[in-house]
This record gives sequence, structure tokens and C-alpha cells, in this order.
Amino acid sequence: MLEVRELTTKYITRFQEDVYAVDHVSLKVEEGKSLGIAGESGCGKSTLALSLMGYYFPPLHYSSGEIIVDGNNITGMDPDDVRRTILGKEIAY
Repeated sequence: MLEVRELTTKYITRFQEDVYAVDHVSLKVEEGKSLGIAGESGCGKSTLALSLMGYYFPPLHYSSGEIIVDGNNITGMDPDDVRRTILGKEIAY
């Protein structure tokens, strides 16, 4: 199961301004179910997917919220650990 609680991520521009790409997103996907995200170009679909997988590389930064996979809070988990233990097994993009 995947549960996201109030996830917020932002891009920091070269002028040190915050641009919120994912703003307080919450969702829940039960085991055996799939989720599709649709929207206009530039609305944050890819940023949301990258955030769920722990891909926070500048200029993208985690701001707040929780990501829970099978009861384990992976928020703040080392990205290498996320890739090794979760990606492709629990979450795919």
C-alpha cells in the first residue's frame, strides 16, 4: 500500500525563490490497485512521481509531508536505500 500525507515539494530557482510544484498532496493506493495521474503539461505529474521515489536532486527539494509504503515511512530515507529496496518492487514510474 502507498499512502501520501500532505506532501509538498519545491524547486528553488537560481534567484533563490521557491516554486511549489507539489503542494499538500494526499493520496492512498491500496495493495493490488494502480493509480494514474493526468494533467496538463507542467502541472507537476512527473515531479510528484519523482518525489514519491525519493528523487530530490537540486533544484527539487522536499518541503513537508509523509510517504508511507507498506507501513514504512520512507520520508527522508537515503535515496540509494529507496532505490535499492523499493523502486521497481513497490513503486514504478
